[in-house]
Amino acid sequence: MKKIFTTVIAILLTINAFAEDVWDGTASPWTHGTGVSSDPYLIETAENLAYLAQKVNEGYQAQGQAVFKGVYFLMTDDFDLNNINWTPIGNVNMNMQGYYFAGIFDGWYHNIDHLKIQSSADVCGLFAGLGDRGEINHLSVTNGNITSTGTGAAGIVGGVAGNAWVYQCSFSGSITVNNNGSFCGAGGIAAVASGFSYICQCSFHGSINVTNNGGFTGAAGAGGIVGVGLDETMVNYCYNTGTITANAMLLSVAAGIMAATTNDDQNNIGIICSYNVGTVSAATKGGIFGMISPINPMKNENTITVESYYLNTCGGNTNYGYSKTSAEMKSDEFLNLISGNMHTFAKDNGTNNGYPINSLFDYKVWEASEITHNSAKLSATIHQGHENIVSAAFYYNVWNIQDEIEVAVPTDGYVEVTLENLEPDTDYWFSFGGNFAYGDSFGGGAYDFHTAIDGLVEISDNDNHIYPNPTSDFIHIENIKPQSVSIYSLDGKLIKSIETANVIDVRDLNEGIYLINIGGKVGKVIIER
Repeated sequence: MKKIFTTVIAILLTINAFAEDVWDGTASPWTHGTGVSSDPYLIETAENLAYLAQKVNEGYQAQGQAVFKGVYFLMTDDFDLNNINWTPIGNVNMNMQGYYFAGIFDGWYHNIDHLKIQSSADVCGLFAGLGDRGEINHLSVTNGNITSTGTGAAGIVGGVAGNAWVYQCSFSGSITVNNNGSFCGAGGIAAVASGFSYICQCSFHGSINVTNNGGFTGAAGAGGIVGVGLDETMVNYCYNTGTITANAMLLSVAAGIMAATTNDDQNNIGIICSYNVGTVSAATKGGIFGMISPINPMKNENTITVESYYLNTCGGNTNYGYSKTSAEMKSDEFLNLISGNMHTFAKDNGTNNGYPINSLFDYKVWEASEITHNSAKLSATIHQGHENIVSAAFYYNVWNIQDEIEVAVPTDGYVEVTLENLEPDTDYWFSFGGNFAYGDSFGGGAYDFHTAIDGLVEISDNDNHIYPNPTSDFIHIENIKPQSVSIYSLDGKLIKSIETANVIDVRDLNEGIYLINIGGKVGKVIIER
């Protein structure tokens, strides 16, 4: 069932439903998937997404503060949240105290429309918090309208920490924060990013307005991508076209990409190969980055590396980044400068006033499926985005043989190939890759599978004796000399191998039917729980 379902998932990644799902304000559980990488929970409706928020916010399956740690989710359709007030996924403060999402959420290039948030929470966004190696990938939000009287707000996620990853996400709409505390801030993608966070190939379009009414003690910060960055935060291959504004009596800072960081020797902020063409407005303003340590005027310039670019009419009074004219930023030379052979940017398709856009290229490789003793199906899903891919292929062979056998496949959408004439009871490896129009290649990595055993030979009582069968803890093998024993799943995947043993511990195996190979003779064993 799992292997069949993997194919269904891959097809759903490629084919949208007939109509965008419109939210009615309720929540309902997902009904497909097991939460592993090859069989993620499917978020098929806006109600499923609301249910995810509900479960994260109540700490369901929490490991400490991390909820759904390492669990996979996949959107299969576009959602219209219908301008109904959204409860963010997670409920943390600016220090990431509280419950946050720690799973892997993949929008696979679907869109969430009409996101509305009116909140007084400390931080808010579509997600409030992301941490513990959590990921938000391949997701766009349009016509967003976020207003907050709390400390921070963002389009995608309020707070990011703990080696978390935000990849190929965009937000368009308005973000407004207005309070009278000591500080308030906002970012187009994340309000605050810390703890080795990585934000890559993201963009913001619209307006950010942050106002602090705290009088002489209040400060405000706004960044097109990130409000405040701490620790080892990296912002790579991102861009901003929106208008960024911060107002406060004590201190206001606004910047095209990131507003500020603190003067801490532990900080190592990088803003690499990004650009800004949106206007910024504040007492302290920067085309790319605003300032180090808005509280402590002592600067440690080693805490930040800025190798990014801003439109010469969208600069400020700080000197981080490099100024370019509009003509320069629309040129092929600039595209090569910020993207090169990484294929992170592509030429504008008519939606960005001639400036580069994120290429939005990616691919998924699925586990081998439908494995028999002499065949197996390989599959992948390609999203060309704004790239031009001219070839794609699977490469495979027996595990210890490095000479590749190449099988070409189409270059976009869900692709598959069935390998024939394989050797039974054999380990195979495979990889996936292809070529862009200009000669660069993509791909890499190695995956594996094991072909099934060729036929089942029942083990005779006169030959070998296996007991008990069914069993729940140990398998005893009688009437043979100790020798190699291998246990396989029914689809041919090697589960465990034991040398010279007559007693086999199977307490670590799940309930089910397995194949057991004893000195070349094969039988079945049933594990019960």
